[in-house]
Amino acid sequence: MAYSDDNVRIDADGDCGSAGDICAADGRYLVAPQPEPVPAWFAQALEEHFGGAGVPREYAFCVRVRSLLERPQEVALRFCFTATNGRSYMAPPYWLRRGGRWRTVAAGDTDYMAEQYADVRCVLAPGETVWVANKPYVTPVDIEEEIDELADRFPFYHRRELGRTAEGRPILALETDARENAIAVGATMQPAEPGARPVLAVAHSLTDRSALSEKLLQRFQFCFIPMPNPDGAATGRSLTNARGEVPMFSFERLLTGREAPAETGAVWRYMEALVPAAYIEFHPHYQDVQKHKLNPMALEWYPAAMHERVKRVEEALIGLNDAWRVTHLEQSLPLGDCGKFNNLARVFKTLAFCYQIYAITEEATRAHAIRAVLALAAGVAGPEWAAAQGQPEIVRG
Repeated sequence: MAYSDDNVRIDADGDCGSAGDICAADGRYLVAPQPEPVPAWFAQALEEHFGGAGVPREYAFCVRVRSLLERPQEVALRFCFTATNGRSYMAPPYWLRRGGRWRTVAAGDTDYMAEQYADVRCVLAPGETVWVANKPYVTPVDIEEEIDELADRFPFYHRRELGRTAEGRPILALETDARENAIAVGATMQPAEPGARPVLAVAHSLTDRSALSEKLLQRFQFCFIPMPNPDGAATGRSLTNARGEVPMFSFERLLTGREAPAETGAVWRYMEALVPAAYIEFHPHYQDVQKHKLNPMALEWYPAAMHERVKRVEEALIGLNDAWRVTHLEQSLPLGDCGKFNNLARVFKTLAFCYQIYAITEEATRAHAIRAVLALAAGVAGPEWAAAQGQPEIVRG
């Protein structure tokens, strides 16, 4: 969708662009969300179990704004929300990309009417082009380049292609050298919660040559899946891929022999080959309107012999924050079998966690992801491993 007048051109063309109809009214530009219908089976399941709600959708916006004037001007945008429950995820801050870098829009330049709309104002220089969005979105090409840079620079990192999307984009993992136990770190398959950069921040942190990083690299294979739904990211979707499928909730369909998205199949085949001891998935919101949220698997998923370890690892994560929202994923959870967490626990007895990070800046979100993975790894390794100390090599310098 695009709109032009004598002052500006506004569109959602290009990777991560996300908008529906765009028009001008009352001195501002109104941007509707990109419609995001879901498959009939999924809509029916939501209606049956959650009264049509239960999963956020249509909660992304990302538009390009180009000034057509030869003088500075202020542009006022209003992003309208849908009636679906994704609107509850649209609180500020909002983001402006200028000169290739995302920054939050000043609070004084935004207005938020809960569950209705968000107003964003920005000043453009003559002929300037900026992007305005509700999250700091990143393109599949950017993430592929970052994976390649890490694999090229550090011998213990290896790029692995898990499969291809319907539009031909690679679904990539970055992994360290093989070890007896693996820890998988993934971003959500919901593009409106961009987790690629926090996931790769953990990978960067393991290159710091600290004693802890070196120790962890010897103990575990780390496997990072920073963008498991690249088509959805590129086309500005909130929940679906570019074909309108829901990769995040199609694992039960895949495992029962029904048609499933390419992304779902690629991720599950990788998990089958990996059989991770633990899996943590990040859902970054770039907000501070809620406490951080942890969804661990309930004890009932695991044999009694594992219960002590399950509780130990959960306690390691809980120790990160003084305040939480925690919901254990029980076997009776509606639609639980559709996702990967329950199936990882059921099939492989993987310690699986969904972690929703509520931190505003990209830097804070990345730092929090690093802390979470370090806590998870220490919990999985156990207290005896954590207590073991090596002697540092010291030379005169």
